[in-house]
Amino acid sequence: MKWSVGTKIGSGYAVALFILAVLGAVSWRNTSGFIEAAQWRVHTYQVLENLAGVLSAVKDAETGQRGYIIVGEESYLQPYQAGKAAVDKALGNLRRLTQDNPGQQQRLDALAPLIAAKFAELGKTIELRKDKGFDAALQVMQTDKGKEVMDDIRKAIAEMGGEEKALLEQRAAAAEASSRTTISTIVYGVPLAFAVLVLVGFLVTRTITRQLRESINQLSSSASEILATTTQVAAGAAETAAAVTETTATVEEVKQTAQLASQKAKYVSDSAQKASNVSQAGRQSALDAVQGMHHIQEQMEFIAESIVRLSEQSQAIGEIIATVNGLAEQSNLLAVNAAIEATRAGEQGKGFGVVAQEIKSLAEQSRQATGQVRTILGDIQRATSAAVLATEQGNKAVEAGVKQTGETGESIRLLAESIHEAAQAATQIAASSQQQMVGMDQVVMAMESIRQASTQNVAGTRQAEIAAQGLHELGQRLGDMIGNQAT
Repeated sequence: MKWSVGTKIGSGYAVALFILAVLGAVSWRNTSGFIEAAQWRVHTYQVLENLAGVLSAVKDAETGQRGYIIVGEESYLQPYQAGKAAVDKALGNLRRLTQDNPGQQQRLDALAPLIAAKFAELGKTIELRKDKGFDAALQVMQTDKGKEVMDDIRKAIAEMGGEEKALLEQRAAAAEASSRTTISTIVYGVPLAFAVLVLVGFLVTRTITRQLRESINQLSSSASEILATTTQVAAGAAETAAAVTETTATVEEVKQTAQLASQKAKYVSDSAQKASNVSQAGRQSALDAVQGMHHIQEQMEFIAESIVRLSEQSQAIGEIIATVNGLAEQSNLLAVNAAIEATRAGEQGKGFGVVAQEIKSLAEQSRQATGQVRTILGDIQRATSAAVLATEQGNKAVEAGVKQTGETGESIRLLAESIHEAAQAATQIAASSQQQMVGMDQVVMAMESIRQASTQNVAGTRQAEIAAQGLHELGQRLGDMIGNQAT
């Protein structure tokens, strides 16, 4: 199982804490045992001190009793009274201190009557000395009963003292053992723990350093590759942004040209509509001429004037058609230029290429429509010539005039249809120009979006380049921090 860096560091700390916990637990246990043994030694010394106090108090009481019997002064009873009070206090302390030792409690039970008997004997002699004098008290003292009781008291106290001394030796040995164990734990455990911690720290540091070095090498290599790639991308993005800017300017020029073409197409449409209206009026005139042949002579002048006006309109239409044809050629040329720019733009110029193709198609339609209108204008001019000839011959022969009038009416009908078709074609040209304007607006908006996206891409690649540079420097700094440690 592969451990992470954090797990290894945590494991090292866990080992250190475990060793410290073991040392602390052992030291605490040994220290607690040592303290407990020391407390029991103090306890034993207290018991021995109170046993000595009992014996000393009995001796003091006996000394006071003898002094009083010999001298007879009340002042000599003070040691006796003090010893009696001290014995009671010492026995109470011994009862309390040995309450956890049944054997000592039994010895105290045996000692208490002996002490009571001793003080009874001392009190009896003191009373005899008070009441009957020295001889009566001396006679009781010479019976050696007091000496026997005192020997029993000394024996009982000696037995209790021996028990306490034995316990004192055991507790001293236990304290010494705890002390030696504590010292051994400190003397041997601390260096051992230090050695183990040094070894664990060395192993953890070595492993972490090796992993960090490998990670830093990978980081440095990746950062170098990212830096080179982002530099290339930044250069390409800058070139793309420049190309997009140039394309945007070209599209703006094409838009202005298309706007001018749309205005001219509208003008052509209006002129064609006027021509259509004029042709309708001529047709109505021809019908009136057929219906009123008897007024032919009077209407010949009117017909001649109408034909002149028609010739003028045809000439105007011819000029308009020439303009429309020029506009179609310019649109075709712009479409070719736009297609070239779309090809240079690559994937981002696909939509623009479609618009350029549509413009080229509309220009071709405009060229075909102008061709049709030019043909129609030729027919109109021929018809006008025929009408002029018919007018000249109208005065010569009414029959020929009627026939010529019929032909003129038919020509005018054809002219009206042709002009109507021309008007429709002009309307289509105007609509196509309008669509072209809408398409150009869309192209301009698209190119503006592309330009903004290119600008953002340039900024993003610059930021990525800066970030890659920072990442590369970070890898180098981490490598410098690791240095030439163990790998």
